[in-house]
Amino acid sequence: MTVNSLASTPQHSHRIVQLDGLRAFAVLAVFAQHALKAPLWMGVDLFFVLSGFLITGILLERKARGQSYFSYFYARRVRRILPPYILLMIVSSLLFGFGWAHYWPWYAFFATNIGDALGQSGHDSLNILWSLAVEEQFYIFWPFVVLLLPQRTLAVVAGALVLIVPVLRAIATPWFDSFWPIYYLTPFRMDLLAMGALLAVLVRRDRNALEPFKVPAAILFFAALAVLAWLHLHYPRFRAANTPLSNAMLYSVSLVLCTSTVVFALQSKGFVKRLLCNPVLVYIGTISYTIYLIHLTILYAVWPLHYSRPVSAAIALALTLAYASASWFLFEKRLTRGPSRQRLPARTRTHDDMSAKVSTPTSQS
Repeated sequence: MTVNSLASTPQHSHRIVQLDGLRAFAVLAVFAQHALKAPLWMGVDLFFVLSGFLITGILLERKARGQSYFSYFYARRVRRILPPYILLMIVSSLLFGFGWAHYWPWYAFFATNIGDALGQSGHDSLNILWSLAVEEQFYIFWPFVVLLLPQRTLAVVAGALVLIVPVLRAIATPWFDSFWPIYYLTPFRMDLLAMGALLAVLVRRDRNALEPFKVPAAILFFAALAVLAWLHLHYPRFRAANTPLSNAMLYSVSLVLCTSTVVFALQSKGFVKRLLCNPVLVYIGTISYTIYLIHLTILYAVWPLHYSRPVSAAIALALTLAYASASWFLFEKRLTRGPSRQRLPARTRTHDDMSAKVSTPTSQS
């Protein structure tokens, strides 16, 4: 399915399978970052761009139909997000105790990114939840923005956020002793979510809007990748420097990388599309939310066994996939898709299935 399918009637009514494959790459990058110390922290940023694109598309569709808006949106978010989240907290408590309970408001109200910025958090494995907090905070106000603004104005607002947020990061840098608050807090990550939203608006307004950007997206992808690789090799402490330049620039380069990736995936054909639609990758992308939530908990449980890092990573990956698969088939699939929809062909499932939460990595990302 090409991006042209997004403009069919009703808009955004079809599942974009290649984005599942893209989510698989994102979650595997996050796992490699934590398990093998690979410099792939950009996986979280890719999830944010995808989330902005998918959520905005869903909201625009509900608005256009004139059907239930807030109740539909938030009911789906609750069914998708809350059960695996509660299960994670139970598993973490059994393995590592109830230290998180000292800071329970952060966990109860999806504000762990604020808690992490203040140094108030439970076991380190739960630091993964900062990104879930960012997206939950995005869900609080963005539906109102989409509902109240015409599409043209919404595109202007999203584009303005993309330009303003890096400046905000630079201005705010002296307020903090480290770069972590810049990394954790929602106002400083809104450019990624806004860029995804801007892509959604553009595609909805013009089915061919992204077609001219396929080649530039490929060029920008490799350019951004080269910049990030050069910084990693020559200035490995650049990200931790906590300077206005590092905080403003580094995440903007990542934004270019991730946006280019999404544009190219939406426009993909031939080998790239076949790769992203590979059944294994699509499946991993489908269960990526729970993989994301549990993988660091499993890594912290495996590391005390003192295997080599590659062996520990292999064991943790196998356990993570088993846990996420069990969670998906035991209750997540029914909660998010319903028993009747499971029997429908993939091409007829709604684009809303793509809205499954795409959380992001931990404080160590």
